Amino acid sequence: MATLIQLKARRTVTALGLILAAVALLLAACGGDDSEATPTATVPPGQPTAAAEPEGYAHPELLAETEWLAAQLTRTDLRVVDVRERQAYDAGHIPGAVWFDRTLLKDPDDKLHVVRAELFAAKMGELGVGPATEVVIYDEGTGLWAARLWWVLNYYGHDHVRIVNGGWAKWEKEGRAATKEVPAVQPAVFTPKPDPNLVCSIDEVKQFATSPSAEVVLLDVRSQAEYVGADVRAARGGHIPKAVNVDWTLSLTEGDPKVWKPAAELRALFEKAGIKKDSTIITYCQTGVRAAHTLFTLKLIGYGQGNRLYDGSWAEWGNRTDTPVEQ
Repeated sequence: MATLIQLKARRTVTALGLILAAVALLLAACGGDDSEATPTATVPPGQPTAAAEPEGYAHPELLAETEWLAAQLTRTDLRVVDVRERQAYDAGHIPGAVWFDRTLLKDPDDKLHVVRAELFAAKMGELGVGPATEVVIYDEGTGLWAARLWWVLNYYGHDHVRIVNGGWAKWEKEGRAATKEVPAVQPAVFTPKPDPNLVCSIDEVKQFATSPSAEVVLLDVRSQAEYVGADVRAARGGHIPKAVNVDWTLSLTEGDPKVWKPAAELRALFEKAGIKKDSTIITYCQTGVRAAHTLFTLKLIGYGQGNRLYDGSWAEWGNRTDTPVEQ
């Protein structure tokens, strides 16, 4: 028979165990200090769970915030490029910025496809863009034309490029330094190295449109009116069969200046359209400009893999007679 002391000892151990268990349950229910910073998504029954998505951009280095840029302007390895209209550049621009004629982003002969390598290389060399140059691009504010130049630079092998978030509109609204002085530039050697994996031909798009693949998504980034054929900007209106529509402007905040929306909102935008994160996404618009903007957005949030631009876009597809169209 157990002594009185032994019984008391057993009761003490049991009570201590119950207290420790209760504390463990309480901690599990409350979580740590970071519990609200990393919320978990609700997964429907029967669906596998996935690793938590990062809350921020996958590639924040693609954006140049105005505060950051203001502190970088004296760098000799930095080239700021203004792709607004020449009149706007002459009226005032970011100190040290050079002007680039955005009409040169398309082939001057067919107006459909990317500018030829030798022409682009010559222009970049004139602007002092060499292999070690970090290029920072800005436009009026939406990033539309800046994204087109970003894509062309990437296509020709130069990926050390940022876009000013909010562009000139944000820079000016914040009262930052501006000048009318055109900087003297030391020419450089720009060696183009085209990457065919970044562009999609019309024949490839035909194949995806007529023989859909679960891994490939055709993404029409034009307005809904263009997508359904109400706004016709070619011989025919409508969209490429099987293409889904996400207007490029939905990636930006409302009001002025416009900046890219938070990463979580951007991911939700594409998820809502039924686009999976591991898909290969082929974007198109009318002339490959808006489509480049969406490619930038997808890259920014790390959405899709092996994404490509159908450069001919609707200006090519909608004016051909051998291409299927849906409305």
